[in-house]
Amino acid sequence: MSRRVFLLLVLGVTLSAAPAMAVISPSGIDPRLRLDWEPGQARNGRPVISGYLYNDYGRPANNVRLLVESLDGSGAVIDRALGFVVGPVPGLGRSYFIVPLKTPGASYRVSVTAFEWRDGGF
Repeated sequence: MSRRVFLLLVLGVTLSAAPAMAVISPSGIDPRLRLDWEPGQARNGRPVISGYLYNDYGRPANNVRLLVESLDGSGAVIDRALGFVVGPVPGLGRSYFIVPLKTPGASYRVSVTAFEWRDGGF
């Protein structure tokens, strides 16, 4: 039986908006989940955050919800975007995500806000 876990953002990492840099950070919700992301642009020129969520636990993670915060130069939140990881994140594996943003920021903070551990394998 899956256990639902909810937690608001506690931990995040900021990144200056250099598009070639990636950030590897804890998820902020469970030490067995970690994020590897970078800012970029969609084909239409809109800002996005894309990357991978790594699952260092042996059970798949389901219903993973993400929060991306756009920050100004002083670190204040100027916008928020909610996203998700499509499908389960396999145990000891990773899954790709992309979150479109309305407002570009000087830096960003990305965190996992909710997920469920699934019983069994992939």
